Amino acid sequence: MSASEFRFSVFLSTVVLDSGILLAHGPRQQRIVLDAAWERCVRDLSGTVFGPEAFADLAPNRAAAPGVLQALRERHLIVPEGCDEEAALRASFTDRPESSGHDPAAAAAGSWPVTRYGLPPRLSDTAAAAAGAGEAVRVLLIGGCVTQFTEEPLHALGRELGLDVRIEHLWPGPSAGLARAVRRSRPDVTVYQPGVQPFLTGLFDGAHTCDDEERAHRLALMKNALTLAVRALADALEGSLGLVHNIAPPALSPFGRYDFAEEYGLRRLVAELNQHIDRCVRSHPHLMVVDEERLVARYGAAALFDDLVFPFGHHGGSVDPGDERPHQLPALGRALAGEYLACLRAHRGTGRIKLVVTDLDGTLWPGIAADDGFDWVDGDATSRWLHVGLHQALSVLKSRGVLLATCSKGDAHATLGVWEEAGGRLPLAPGDFVLHRINWRPKSENIADLCARLGFTPDQVLFLDDNPVERAEAAAALPGLHIAEGPVHGFRELLLTSAALEAGRRTEEAARRTDTTRAMLRREELRSGLDRDAFLRSLDVRVRVAEAGPEHLARAAELFNRTNQFTTTAWRTGPEELRRVLAEPGTRLHVAHVSDRFGDYGLTGACLVRGGTVTAFALSCRVIGLDVAVPFLVAALEDGAGGRRAALAGLAGRIVVTDRNTPARELFLDAGFGAAGDDGLHVLADPGRLPELSALPVAVLSAAAAGPGGP
Repeated sequence: MSASEFRFSVFLSTVVLDSGILLAHGPRQQRIVLDAAWERCVRDLSGTVFGPEAFADLAPNRAAAPGVLQALRERHLIVPEGCDEEAALRASFTDRPESSGHDPAAAAAGSWPVTRYGLPPRLSDTAAAAAGAGEAVRVLLIGGCVTQFTEEPLHALGRELGLDVRIEHLWPGPSAGLARAVRRSRPDVTVYQPGVQPFLTGLFDGAHTCDDEERAHRLALMKNALTLAVRALADALEGSLGLVHNIAPPALSPFGRYDFAEEYGLRRLVAELNQHIDRCVRSHPHLMVVDEERLVARYGAAALFDDLVFPFGHHGGSVDPGDERPHQLPALGRALAGEYLACLRAHRGTGRIKLVVTDLDGTLWPGIAADDGFDWVDGDATSRWLHVGLHQALSVLKSRGVLLATCSKGDAHATLGVWEEAGGRLPLAPGDFVLHRINWRPKSENIADLCARLGFTPDQVLFLDDNPVERAEAAAALPGLHIAEGPVHGFRELLLTSAALEAGRRTEEAARRTDTTRAMLRREELRSGLDRDAFLRSLDVRVRVAEAGPEHLARAAELFNRTNQFTTTAWRTGPEELRRVLAEPGTRLHVAHVSDRFGDYGLTGACLVRGGTVTAFALSCRVIGLDVAVPFLVAALEDGAGGRRAALAGLAGRIVVTDRNTPARELFLDAGFGAAGDDGLHVLADPGRLPELSALPVAVLSAAAAGPGGP
């Protein structure tokens, strides 16, 4: 905490309850319940100035004191000494919808309530003691009561994931207020829920009272408002993650079973709104859609939303009709909180799994293939469709760039032989897997061998096996290995819903990853018996270097974000931030496409020069063994200097050491730079020390390498 002295807010109200003490801040609509033992601490410190140590001294639980102090500060119940609370409140009110003025997006939504729904959250000493232990994640919620009801599930789920989630909620308001709120909150993720009651009621609740022409007109107005709102959100976030709700279709239609007969029935209205949201979000790489429609398909409309009881446009969570308090049942809040954090983890690549290792007999198919064959494929039993469904899920992961391997007890020749003979009867063939380990060794040894061959650590691998004994053996021997627990019929859902198995928007490079990895493995087999240069020349390695265009930014950002081994600074970014960086004078981004006689590896390198320094350099692990790093760096620098090597004198490069980037640490030294201190800085004092591209055992294709005539 930056401040050293605090006091309780002048707006603080307290109520002693049977089960604790309620602290509330009326103007900011914040409240929290602490255990009853905190009453004395609050009473004794009220009206005084105190520091964290004095607060801890009076706390009934010293271990919980830092977490309680943080929670009270976040809710403005405790403020820094000297804080002008009235001025701070006036500033915060400018972010509220009352100040919307003539903002068209806000005006389209009508009149907004400004209130705090639900029961006040309770902060137990156990939860407070755990606060701050995980990574801090700031979440800004912009929406109605539905988003408010996600706050407690976000805190709880965040703790399970090792995250210290800190939340601010705003009702939707003007674009200018949105930008101010983002600047003030500096959120890691911002959630925007446009489908709130004032926005939907004119179209949903009034659909049956007007004709198709009027419905189409109202739909067009809502689309225009959504376009403006999403654009304002994208601009305000400046590259940080934004999540935009689409709109779940109500369980019922005012047109009943004849909704299809209306040109603009409710089903079409919802479909067009959601398609429009998709189009708006798709053009901003740092935005994602929170798919309410998919949640309804998975969990059921009656379980999540309230339109079986409330008007169509209310669009709140399911309720208990016997409870008169404004409330919603927990199912929707939990589902949305899970989606918010899953989107954040997928966007960041947190805990990403790069390899799925699956058992065969009893897992990928029923029975023992070498003994029983594949006659089961021709049947119609439940188990047949269950295993075909698992095949399909693994095939989906392969298309996303997740690698597949097998690890099974048995005879490899017999098992692979009968599998090959099955031809196209199964969705997956042996060639869809990068490696097979079918033998009688312990499975942990085989998985460790797969990790070594592919350059992965156990925490980047998921293991599927129907046998709990095999799962336990692998878990004991390989700490960090992800293991799918439970019955085989649950594996498909895990594979298709885990954020760790989503690698962002699909790319051509990801779809080809199995082929390029197999090519890499064949390359390694060829290496034995040849000296290094002869080996590289035999591969016919080609590196095509060019300055990046707009179409390359998403892939370049993916490389900077996903690369852990050959990365000079481990810089993480997104396409929008990269676009802003490239607008700075003297900044250039070059990319490398690499191929050899075994395959085309696609765009596998990115080099950013900013302010006379190579600030980021990343190379995919699939091409590290081709020795293309130095040729790529030299070609990128020469191209950026227009082929004039002398202009590169004084250029710098920096190495930021991480626990995994050993392969990249000598890059600048290998390219002729000299170390310029102990902080990882390297300087190119003499451009003549750069290697000549024509003398290297790989072919470089670039404007600089080709000379004045171009490549």
